[in-house]
Amino acid sequence: MSSVLTNKFRIHNAKSFVEGFSEAVPTNIYTAIGKVTPWSATDTYSGAGSSTSESNPPTPLDHVQNENEVWRNMIAAKKIKTNDVVHVIPRVNWEANKIYTMYTDTDETLLVDVINSSTPKPFYVMTDEFNVYKCLANNDTTSGGAVGTTSTVKPTGTGTSIIATADGYKWKFMYQISASDALKFVTPNYIPVDTVRRANGFLANTNDGSPGQNQFDVENTAASAGGGNGAIEVVQLTTRGSGYLGEVGTLAGSPTVSTVTIEGLASGFANSQIVNSDIYFTSGTQSGKGGTITAYNHSTKALTFTPALSGAPTSGDGYAIGPKVVISGDGQGANVRATINVSTGAINAVSIINIGNNYSNASITLVSNATGLSISDASLTPIIGPVGGHGSDATKELGGFYVLTNARLEYGESNNFTTNNDFRKVGIVAQPKFANGDVATSSVIDQATTIVLNSWNGTQFAADELVTGSVSGCTGRVVDFTGNNTLRLTDVIPNGNSTTVGFDGIFGTFISNSTSQDVIAANTTGAGGSGASATANGAGAATGGDLKKFSGDVLYVENRSPVTRANDQIEDVKLIIEF
Repeated sequence: MSSVLTNKFRIHNAKSFVEGFSEAVPTNIYTAIGKVTPWSATDTYSGAGSSTSESNPPTPLDHVQNENEVWRNMIAAKKIKTNDVVHVIPRVNWEANKIYTMYTDTDETLLVDVINSSTPKPFYVMTDEFNVYKCLANNDTTSGGAVGTTSTVKPTGTGTSIIATADGYKWKFMYQISASDALKFVTPNYIPVDTVRRANGFLANTNDGSPGQNQFDVENTAASAGGGNGAIEVVQLTTRGSGYLGEVGTLAGSPTVSTVTIEGLASGFANSQIVNSDIYFTSGTQSGKGGTITAYNHSTKALTFTPALSGAPTSGDGYAIGPKVVISGDGQGANVRATINVSTGAINAVSIINIGNNYSNASITLVSNATGLSISDASLTPIIGPVGGHGSDATKELGGFYVLTNARLEYGESNNFTTNNDFRKVGIVAQPKFANGDVATSSVIDQATTIVLNSWNGTQFAADELVTGSVSGCTGRVVDFTGNNTLRLTDVIPNGNSTTVGFDGIFGTFISNSTSQDVIAANTTGAGGSGASATANGAGAATGGDLKKFSGDVLYVENRSPVTRANDQIEDVKLIIEF
């Protein structure tokens, strides 16, 4: 039994995650930072090995102990808000002289091989104007759109129509990244992607040329043009063929809505040879229109076609004759014209007259009555657009199964975040609880153990050093020592052999009561070894972190080289999650 989990499933999961932040009862998710001590080979629960160093942090392991490490080493956390999370896609900058993959409806690796392959398939680009375009055609002449020619002309414009550039590429403008979103969500490797029409319907009533309005117009047009589903906006010319009859020229006489006199060479046309071929007009009031040739008189060069036009062309208007393009499939309304090289009879180009709708499969054949001539068949492949049409849902179309969260750590965050130490571990924790058991809702969390001191020997506690309680035997790592009276610790470990009850009701943890107080002293061995010592300031002087340890689900863990903090510094902690 074989099966496939589609990319739509990945996108569905990503959307569910993002939508969870804005639901009536939102999911409370936090970005947590921790790990003040340098990376070393002893950090085995975090995935460390012999090559681990500050510049080479370990790859996190997916097991319970690594999740526990997140909690043990946690310093602080900040709630992720609705406007702090967005879908992202791999960043592909438009560069001249690069080949970009064209969209096709049969490429199963289109979304996943943008960056994750030895032969990437970048089928969209971002320009230096922060405009994002999908590649619909790349001059490819092989099945699959994988070859193509180099792109030499940067796509520009924010309109709703397909953009044809001089290098033969066809692009679809998808959206523009606003300046604020570029600052917040653009990284060297990823760019934000969103869908605005259904989420922000009010944009329909604006016409301000903003990035949101431009994208709304694209989405709305895609959904309404041709019904929005199964349209054929591109035909891939896989093989040009040869030997087809056709010509270009101008009209003479007095054209009607169904008859014209042609002024081209026409010398090679027998009366019956171009019957069932197509004629369409290349200039004048009927430009782009035409029909199928039903009769032709060689001597008078009079030609009849059907269906009749709504208006007659005029003498001097341009025309083109080529083989009739027949589209077969389960949709309706698609109409395509082919122009040929009159000297070789090869197909030069294909023009889309009507994109049609509701195709789920389609094929193309060429009809020619050029009897007695040697024809090498051309091959044309109709490319069926996605449900909703190109540009209707950029998140789905461009593979938005990545999500970026941006936690902005601003200075000391009201003294909840240390500015006197660094951090190396970042995690995402869902639905943690306060120490009292309630679901955490605060915007910032101080997760360090805080001890207010009564007496102190005057020697500064050093960041990262190990301290031990004289009575409890409890140990912890110094996060910071501020005001000469407040000590904050992380990685607090009770002494299981002690029978004394600490500040949090756990036997063997730091003690601060009126009868028996810990003398908290720095170890002479271990990190720092400053020789500092102090006594807690009576009952209630020691408090644990705001959150109950291990109370939430650790969804994501990232090990980093040290990030140094300062009281005049802001960090944007950007995390990328792939669903």
